[in-house]
Order: sequence, then C-alpha cells, then structure tokens
Amino acid sequence: MCIIGAGLAGLSAAYDIGRHNTPVIVLDAAQDFGGLASSTVLGGVAIERFYHFICRGDDDLLDLAQELGIGHQVHWQESKTAFFYNGSLYSFGTPLDVLCFRPVPLLQRIRFGLNVVHSRYRKQWLRLDGISAKRWLIDRVGQQAYDVIWDPLLRVKFGDYHEQVSAAWIWHRLHRVASSRRKPWEPEQLGYLEGGTDTLVRTLHAKLQTMPNVQIRSNIRVEEILTQAGRVVGVGLAGGERLEASAVVSTIALAGLVKLVRDFDDEYRHRLSRIDYIGVVCGVLKLSRPITNSFWVNINDPRITYNGVIEYTNLNRHAREAFGGKSIAYIPYYIRTNSARYKFSDDVLYQEFVDGLRWLNPQFEPGWIEECKISREPHAQAICTVGFASMVPGHRSPVAGLYLTDSSQYYPEDRTISAAIRLGRRVAKMLRDDTLDFTTEVRFPNP
Repeated sequence: MCIIGAGLAGLSAAYDIGRHNTPVIVLDAAQDFGGLASSTVLGGVAIERFYHFICRGDDDLLDLAQELGIGHQVHWQESKTAFFYNGSLYSFGTPLDVLCFRPVPLLQRIRFGLNVVHSRYRKQWLRLDGISAKRWLIDRVGQQAYDVIWDPLLRVKFGDYHEQVSAAWIWHRLHRVASSRRKPWEPEQLGYLEGGTDTLVRTLHAKLQTMPNVQIRSNIRVEEILTQAGRVVGVGLAGGERLEASAVVSTIALAGLVKLVRDFDDEYRHRLSRIDYIGVVCGVLKLSRPITNSFWVNINDPRITYNGVIEYTNLNRHAREAFGGKSIAYIPYYIRTNSARYKFSDDVLYQEFVDGLRWLNPQFEPGWIEECKISREPHAQAICTVGFASMVPGHRSPVAGLYLTDSSQYYPEDRTISAAIRLGRRVAKMLRDDTLDFTTEVRFPNP
C-alpha cells in the first residue's frame, strides 16, 4: 500500500500499518519529513518552522511519545499570556488578570471568565456548529469584550470569512487550552518536547527505518492516483514511474487530492472542493533578548499588522539553553494565498515584523534580531464556517481502497499535532478492519 505525505498523519499511519508486517511506501514531495511539524535550522539548532505546544488533553501525541520511548522528554511549564491593546501590554493568563483588563467593562470581564470556565467543562458541541462564533461570543461575553478581544483575532486570521466561522471551532480552542489548567483559577500548564517536534519526527522516522516492510521516499511528487473499475490500483509519479498499490492513504490537503483522482464523481468532487483553506506565513526570529516575559501575546493595535507573537523560549527552557540563552519568537500571518501579503518578499515581511515589535516593546532595536527564517504553507487551516460538520468528508472515499486524512477532519478541533497523529492511526485501523490481506486483491466495503 501507499501513503501520500510524510507529515505526522502519514508517518503515524505507516507506523501502525508497518507493525503489522504490511508492505507500505510513504511518498512526500518535500525534501524533509514532518509537513507542518517539520523543522528548519536557526543558529545551527533545529527549530520548528511553525510553532507548536502541547495541552493536557493531547492524548494521541502523549501516547505515541510514550510508545516511542521519548515520553520522558515531554515537559510541562506554567505559561504566561498577555494582551497588547492600543499601545498597552496587559497580563491575560489568569482570571485575576482578566478581571483587571480595563479595556473591557467589569461585567463583561466577568462574563468572559465564566465563558472560559464553561467552555472547559462543556462536551457537547454540535449545537454550536449551527451558530457563528461572532454571534455566540457576543451573546456569551458582550459586544465590547467581543470587539476588543475576539474580533481582531478572527478578522486578522480569517479575513472576509471572520463573521462566518463556526462557534464550535472557537469553543474548542477555549476548551483545549482551559483544560490545561489543573484548577480553573490557575494559569495553563502547557507542554513541549525537548528538541521540539523535530524530536518526534526524527524518532518516528528512525523507527520506521527499522521496519523492513516500510519504505520512505522524499522529494518525489505523486501526479495521479491510479484507479480501475472504481478501485485503487496504484499511483503515478513525476517522471513517469508507476507504483502498484491495493490501497492508498492521502494525507495531503483536499485541494490537492481532487487533482490526483480522475474517478471522483462530480458530486463528491464538488463536496471536497467546497472546503476552503487559509495559508500561513510564519517568521521565526532568533533574538539577543526577549521581547516580553510572556509565551503568548495577543495583539489588537491598528499600528501592528499581525495579531500575535509567540515567544517560544518563554515556555521551553530547553530551547533557551540550546540557543545559548537567546530568545526565539514566532510571528504568524494566517492569510488567503491569493492575498498580496502571502506573496510579499521576505524583506517586506521582515520590516513588518520590526515595525510591530517597536510598538510592542519601545526598547526594541532591530539589532536584537540575529537571524530570521520565514516559512509558508498554502493549506494551513480549513475555514470552518457555520454548518461545517456536514461538509467534513469521511476517511473512506467512494473509490475503493482510497482513504483520506485532512485538517478539515479535525473539526471542531483546531490544527494540532495530536489531531494529525489521531487521524493517521485511525485510518491505519480502518485499513486493518477493511481487509485481512493487503497483498491480494480484496473487495473494500462501501464508505
């Protein structure tokens, strides 16, 4: 069988399938493995291209780390959150901080805190799928609290879609982080891996290399998923090579998958094509000193073009030691790929980073930045609009033997490493359930 994509969904699926002695080949168009969890090198040290952190409920990630023997490299740290509003920096990590957040009226501060607590314990979310995040948040926290806290975060991230985002999606963001508090009035306890996600990707890759029935090929592009009589028979690669396969797992974005399969009927193709994505442009900066003392700084200031700064080394002390006491900060833009900013040169983006940091910290000097790397990903986040639950496709496609994982299937969860692992392992189990022998022709059930 064949897996398209060597991100954590693909590698996790290969890990479970390979352990059952099934021949499997993993193909990825990139040079490096990991997808959105891949790393770059900054100052001679590996660092994630895009920021990641672990929450207490990320069981799939934590379980896999234990299985791979790296569970002891997961560390938990009390995190600090701040909010930069119209030129002032406020602590924003505890209920007391929220009560002292003067830009919002006192009653709405209380309602904001109560909504976080309620979201932490709420389990049922389908009703929220039919409500916009804007409507739900205004009802729960009040108009001014929405305008100050939530509107800029949704508007900057989702652009023209910000009023259509589902309340279920925003609820889960609150639920995931709030669940990382041991007690509702305490700060979050967030986790990280020594060496970051590179540790997980490298360990998983090394484990797969010990399996004689698993092959991983990078820098190879799949151009077609080959079908015959309504079922998968293989894949066609760039350069004309063809690989036979009785099953294929696609872990690439749906927008790319629909281009690879000729046998999708019009209705199913339209269903997949309706799911839209935003891309991400993310700068990771190595600085001689910290910008703030917080891990996460939300921003609502018209002079700053981005809505957050994540100072990774304010959470991850091992990274701070690895970088010799330097500070590592991420500045992300979530943005449609047809936007001009997505195509801005690195120099233009760098200047935007500098201009914003000057407002965030008046003492900041451009000379603090010792190195900067900028990464782009066109399909970083599915746009989860109202009613999105009915749009999410199942893992089994109408083409027998073709399975798919995609970030849209995380819903209502946001994009996380743990969710990618969960989907990869879930599809691996489906494959085992659907057939007893991958090496012979089998009849797959209808989806």
